[in-house]
Amino acid sequence: MAMATNGSPDTNHDDKTTMIPQSNLPPIANLSLTQDLSHNPSTRPHKRYRPKSSSLPTSLVRTFHLHDHNTSNPNQTTTTTPTEITLQLFSDRTFVSLTQLHGKIGSLFLCSIEESVIDNSTTYEIRTLLGTGVANTIDVDREVAFREVLVRRIAEGVVRLVRRGAGVSESTILGGEGGCVLPRLVVGVGLRPGGLRGVDQLREMVDAVMEVYEEGWRRVGGGLGGMEGPD
Repeated sequence: MAMATNGSPDTNHDDKTTMIPQSNLPPIANLSLTQDLSHNPSTRPHKRYRPKSSSLPTSLVRTFHLHDHNTSNPNQTTTTTPTEITLQLFSDRTFVSLTQLHGKIGSLFLCSIEESVIDNSTTYEIRTLLGTGVANTIDVDREVAFREVLVRRIAEGVVRLVRRGAGVSESTILGGEGGCVLPRLVVGVGLRPGGLRGVDQLREMVDAVMEVYEEGWRRVGGGLGGMEGPD
């Protein structure tokens, strides 16, 4: 420290004291985990918005007990498997899930339905989107074919139902009746592994899906035939 000539400390430097502004917050010592922080906007309850029911797709979930073997063979023991079918009707898509795996699916298919007024024909294009679901199957090729036929039969049932709802015969092309477009089908399939399935199982699965589809179709007033087509 510099000394003045008279032996006292030098007092020529500026001695400034910084003033801390007073805070409205409680002292730290008084804070606790149960302190009321309602004045903090971040702790206020957020307002939640729920969509209108009219903007949500029609959704149904039903459980059926379907036979595991051909019911026409009297030598086979008849057993059943719980099969859950989920249906969601969107404006440009119809989602169907048929699973025996506790809600899981092993494969996902997309079926596009096109009609031609030139030759009065209906074309079904089936594409596998995800998986084959046949990793533990005895006959892979037969199981893959079974799933594709299942999707095709479901699509054919939907077409017949929509045409009847439009007031025309099941063989009438809807494209020639006001330009009606059929929605695409997204089908999820999850079948219990083991054993070879036949015509009886196929028919039972299709009938169960169509039962759920008809229920959903009635809920929307039978207006699926006038849905907006895909972009």
